[in-house]
Amino acid sequence: MATTVNQPIYGAVSTTDKASEYRIYFAKKLLEHQIDKLQLYQYCYPAEIPTGQGSKTMRMFRAPPASIANVITLTEGVPPTNAPYKLIFEFVTRSLQQYGGYAQVSDIVDETEFLNTGDALMEKFGEEAALWCDTLIRDACIMGSTEEPTKFGRMYAGTATDFTSLSALTGATGRFSGDDLIDAVTKLRVQKAKEFDDGTFVAVVSPEQERDLIEEQGSAWVYASAFNKPDQIWKGEIGTLSGIKVVRATNACYQTSGGTEGTPVPGGAIIAALVFGKDSFAAPKLSGENPPKPKVYTITDPDSANPFGQFITYVWKTFYNAVCLSTWNGIVLQTKTAYTGT
Repeated sequence: MATTVNQPIYGAVSTTDKASEYRIYFAKKLLEHQIDKLQLYQYCYPAEIPTGQGSKTMRMFRAPPASIANVITLTEGVPPTNAPYKLIFEFVTRSLQQYGGYAQVSDIVDETEFLNTGDALMEKFGEEAALWCDTLIRDACIMGSTEEPTKFGRMYAGTATDFTSLSALTGATGRFSGDDLIDAVTKLRVQKAKEFDDGTFVAVVSPEQERDLIEEQGSAWVYASAFNKPDQIWKGEIGTLSGIKVVRATNACYQTSGGTEGTPVPGGAIIAALVFGKDSFAAPKLSGENPPKPKVYTITDPDSANPFGQFITYVWKTFYNAVCLSTWNGIVLQTKTAYTGT
């Protein structure tokens, strides 16, 4: 409403007098937001799937391990009477699944808004796609699937021998320790697990587990940043212990004490660290995708569902899945933590 001044006003003008002329200043640059540290895809075996081949399922094969039981004693000039060895390949199978998400913005918002919702959505979709793919890999290693039940073996921190006995421990007695980590890798070596090319294994741990390990190691812990050859530091690596590269990630599987093992519960007291060798799990690599990435679309053309073009649709989708390749090449190390958050 217009204000009419009918008589003289005296005194210094203040911002109160000018309130109708002031506005909130909007900063164009968005503030930083929380982003997960995701590490698992970099260790994936890339399962090649050529396009145009009529296939949406990946199956990978391996020969069985050597066994001296297949060796026979030969007698000169006498044909063996043993049945010949029959080689049957082992295999794992996983069908790809389409995943995605979408959002809509009205045409009026698109034409008049100060900030750019479309650009923010594209960035958000990329982060959500990466988080979802990392979660598929994580859960395949921990729990397998109905289609392919292969999953990592299990070990438990402290004196625990199973999920129930770990649930009964305190955070201090069930915490992540260097001994547990070394035991896990020892078990992998006993199982003839495959080391990475530099002779190491990898442990992907949560920030709480990282804290417990560093506190326990004290001055003996050497951060990756102190290495003489920084070019050999892997993405997310925080240090090395007894030939194990320790890598920090924020998408760990948290579970409830006394609950169901492998069922994610945000804030749960039990945390699953993944300790593994090379080619322990696989994800698809469609021909022409390097690296694999979700497809992002902006749909602006009118159609039967949007005849007047009154909204813009932002879409992402991917054709993806993950599979654990062997039980002997990885360990799920279940622990609690001494971290209290205070």
